Amino acid sequence: MGTIDILYPIIEIFSSIQGEGFHMGKGATFIRVAGCNLRCSWCDTGYSFDLSKSKWMNVDEIVAAECFSHHHVVITGGEPSLYNLEPLVRALHKLGKYVAIETNGTNPIPVEWGIDWITASPKPANGFALACRADELKYVVDDEFSIDVISKHNVPEGRIFLQIESGRQESLQKAYDLINRYPELQLRLGIQMHKVLNFR
Repeated sequence: MGTIDILYPIIEIFSSIQGEGFHMGKGATFIRVAGCNLRCSWCDTGYSFDLSKSKWMNVDEIVAAECFSHHHVVITGGEPSLYNLEPLVRALHKLGKYVAIETNGTNPIPVEWGIDWITASPKPANGFALACRADELKYVVDDEFSIDVISKHNVPEGRIFLQIESGRQESLQKAYDLINRYPELQLRLGIQMHKVLNFR
C-alpha cells in the first residue's frame, strides 16, 4: 500500500506557536486529526471528536499544505495514535521536519513510526494509564487530580507539567501548592501561552 492509499481525517492544518510544555514558544505547524477514544469534560478541542467535520486526506495532500514553513511539526487531535502515522511521519522527515505528537497515552506509539518527541497527557477517564513512552508528561490539574498518579510514570527530570484547567484559579492554586510541596519531583507549571496571548 502506497502513501497515497492511506487517508487521515484532518480537522485543520495551521502554523502558530507551541503554546504548551517543553517546546513552548517555538514556531510550529499543527496537524489536527479527528476522532478521540476519551471524552474529558474540560477538553478544549471537543470539535475534533466528530469525524464528519474532517477532510480525509492522504500523505501527499497533507504535506502539500502551504503552511509547512516551520521545522517543528506537531500531530495532535483528537487522538492521533488512533491512526498509523508512520507514512505521514516518514514524509515529514523527508522534508527535514522534526515531528512531535500530542497523545492521551492510551495507545502504544511504535518506535517504527519515528516520532521525534512524544507529549503524553494521561487522563482520569482511563485511570491515568500510560501505554506509550513519553518525552514529557502533562497532567490537567482538576479537582480530582492527585499527586500520587505521577509515581506511575517515568520521564526525565523537569519534564512533568501540571497544566492549569481552563484558566481556573482553583486549578492554578492547586498546581502552585503541589510544585512547592514536592520540590524533589521538579514539577513545572503548565499554561496555554497561545491562549494567554490570544493566538490560535
